[in-house]
Amino acid sequence: MVNFRNLAASLAAASAIGSVVAHPGEVHTPEEVKREIAVHKAQQVKARRSLAECANSPAAIALKGRAVARRAATAQKLREQRGLTKKSLQSKRDQTALEQWSAVDHDVSSTGYTLDTPLATIFDSNSTCALVPEVTIGPYFVSGELIRTDITDGESGVPLHLDLQFVDTSSCTAVEDLLIDIWHCNATGVYSGVSASGQGGLDTTTFRGVQATDTDGVAQFDTIVPGHYTGRAVHIHLLASADDTILSNDTYEVGSVRHIGQLFFDQSLITEVEATSPYNTNTQSLTENTSDGIAAEEATSDYDPYVDYVRLGDSIEDGLLGFITVGIDTSADYIDSYTPAAHYEEGGGVDTGNSGGGGGGGGGPPSRK
Repeated sequence: MVNFRNLAASLAAASAIGSVVAHPGEVHTPEEVKREIAVHKAQQVKARRSLAECANSPAAIALKGRAVARRAATAQKLREQRGLTKKSLQSKRDQTALEQWSAVDHDVSSTGYTLDTPLATIFDSNSTCALVPEVTIGPYFVSGELIRTDITDGESGVPLHLDLQFVDTSSCTAVEDLLIDIWHCNATGVYSGVSASGQGGLDTTTFRGVQATDTDGVAQFDTIVPGHYTGRAVHIHLLASADDTILSNDTYEVGSVRHIGQLFFDQSLITEVEATSPYNTNTQSLTENTSDGIAAEEATSDYDPYVDYVRLGDSIEDGLLGFITVGIDTSADYIDSYTPAAHYEEGGGVDTGNSGGGGGGGGGPPSRK
């Protein structure tokens, strides 16, 4: 297996099966949605049971402690880089006894956390999400994207540093050497990398990138809070794979697909972000979490599909540190749902004929040198 440790970094996020009519080609029938919900519920119960059995092991407790220290150090570094150390750090909430995560404010500045608050209170994520793959990957996945941490390509938006930590649901141990591929639209709802009408084009790479998990199962990205587009709630797509091949041009070819999923955000945060520029120039209709097919409606008291976050300063424009711990089945392989709409070559993107994003039978990308 290729060793990716030197490529790795750190951070955490939540994922769920997402699905409604979104872009052209992303159409899910009621039967497909019903099937995805059933699979999701069954797998979620199994994953949560496995995580509960190992959560108090010495290894799991130590891993959690390192996550707290890492997130605190990351927040401090980001605040120093952005000149925010004289502003107050604002953080998350107490989730005790909450019945529905979609009704939870994942920001909780109102709780009055200060820099004197214990780090474990601020940075110990209450959101431990067991990922369940989608039946479909969506119409705008591009394979062969660049291995990099900063995926903004200079585009503006509310800065978001993502800390995604992956653990094995059977042992609560870190999953290292995974490649984590994320992609999302820009502040006005446009995707790069694809030739579909109204999107950025095959030769663009904005808000797409890949990082490997380190020995603590962590991968980090610098991006922005995504904008919205008609038919979908605000989300980030995520694909986790193993046994991949790293190519000489800092891209990769997929090996085994461990997960395909999506990350979601508090509706109150989305409302605040959408009031800023350039989000407020977006003329597409906004779909809220509770209207996004499966996303928020499938949240339960055992499953939180939303990203925890810390505000790095007093203003939303100061940026966020988002984090979550993610549980996956390391024996799974969902390669049949790996259907890229395009493949990014050294000289630019190439259509694959899978622009509809349907599940199954897509095959891999063309070979690259």
